Amino acid sequence: MEGRGLRNILSSLPGMSSSASPEVKIAQIRMFAAPQMALPLAFPCLIFAYAWTLYGRVPLWALLLWAILVCSFHFLNYLISRSFLRTHIHPDAVVSWMRKFVITNICFTTSFGSMLWLFWDPVDTMLQTYLMLTMAIVLAPATLVSTPSMPIFYANTLPLFIAIGARLVLYVDLFHLIGVLMMIALMGLLTHLALYMNKAIEKSIRLREEKSALVDELFRAKRDSDFARARAEETSRAKSRFLANMSHELRTPLNAIIGFSELMEGELLGPHKIPAYKDYATDIKRSGQHLLGLINDILDLSRIEAGQIQIMEEEIDLLQLAEDCRHLMQIRADAQDVTMMTDYAPDLPMLRGDSRALRQIWINLLTNAIKFSSPHSEVRMIIKLDPNGDLRFGVHDQGAGISEEEIDKVVEAFQQGAAGLAQSGKKGTGLGLSIVKGLMEAHGGRFEIKSKLGKGTQAEAVLPASRLLDIPSVSGQAGETRIAG
Repeated sequence: MEGRGLRNILSSLPGMSSSASPEVKIAQIRMFAAPQMALPLAFPCLIFAYAWTLYGRVPLWALLLWAILVCSFHFLNYLISRSFLRTHIHPDAVVSWMRKFVITNICFTTSFGSMLWLFWDPVDTMLQTYLMLTMAIVLAPATLVSTPSMPIFYANTLPLFIAIGARLVLYVDLFHLIGVLMMIALMGLLTHLALYMNKAIEKSIRLREEKSALVDELFRAKRDSDFARARAEETSRAKSRFLANMSHELRTPLNAIIGFSELMEGELLGPHKIPAYKDYATDIKRSGQHLLGLINDILDLSRIEAGQIQIMEEEIDLLQLAEDCRHLMQIRADAQDVTMMTDYAPDLPMLRGDSRALRQIWINLLTNAIKFSSPHSEVRMIIKLDPNGDLRFGVHDQGAGISEEEIDKVVEAFQQGAAGLAQSGKKGTGLGLSIVKGLMEAHGGRFEIKSKLGKGTQAEAVLPASRLLDIPSVSGQAGETRIAG
């Protein structure tokens, strides 16, 4: 019962009921134990030097007994500290280690404070002052070293205060009782400072552990990212090999199918006995051309996604390129009864770029516009200079349009707007606009879409001014509209 009562008293001291985790307590003990390794021999030398200063006033046996006692507990504390620092401490063992340090330090400071009993001379006031001054001086480093852990702080300071207080109380006079009160006040002040420092140390340890946890998490994330990137690169290489093989394996028979179907459609080797065979040959040719175009689109998109698209720089007349594409798409527009119109700014500059890529952009935009336009509507091709010097070109149609929520969706691969999907017979692969976007980004430009449901779509590609040659003034750039066909 007495031991339990003592534990209750000790646990009620400020800072003893800490909610710190075992890992934090281990770090606190480590901060106390580390300085103990710095004075394995210097401290005993100081103790014996101090004892030598008292030789002549204190009996030799008392000096030797005190010095050996203090050095023994100091050496024991040194051994425990070294063992603690060299051992991987399990969180469950922190209580056991704390108990070792507390008991050892109580013994050490009690043996040190025993000088007030072994060396005390009731009539030698000079010696009494010297001993009291020594104890006061020792309190400062004892407090400083033990602030990382409050149990060790009390183990290092309470025995010294008790030794001083007990010696003063024995005089039973007002002067010495005032000294006791001053010692109690000093103990309160040191405890307050120790609590402040202890909380700051505990907070710094927790922040350090959180930082270490974040560093470990970042390391694991980087490792996982590197692993995922390596797998993605390997997958990309495998995809590239697959596409290269499929390009050869599919294009070769497709070209043969298209070629032979054209022979059969044209009846170059003689007329068909059954007229339906000619229609079948036409269907085979169209299907083969459609499949070949789809394969080419997929290969182009794969190169764009892999960053392997190569821009062959050359001087290009965009107006002439637009007219070539318009003539190429005129038959399809006439078949769907769509009127193609042009709106080009005058005095357009030449530009640097890849003519094949820009031609594909025009064709993809025109194909989409014509496909999703209703009969008797217009498709307008525009080229103009922005006030900032960028060159803008594209196609405006009067088709079904795209909702604002779907504009970002339609430029992704294999995606189409709901209005386009709802039109019978006009469902495509959803690759055209994503290819346009990739080709424009490869030129350092951008692709923009403005559309509203039922009010048509404005699909515009923008090339940066750095790609233009001999940029003219953008003032007065309004051009005439020419009706084609």
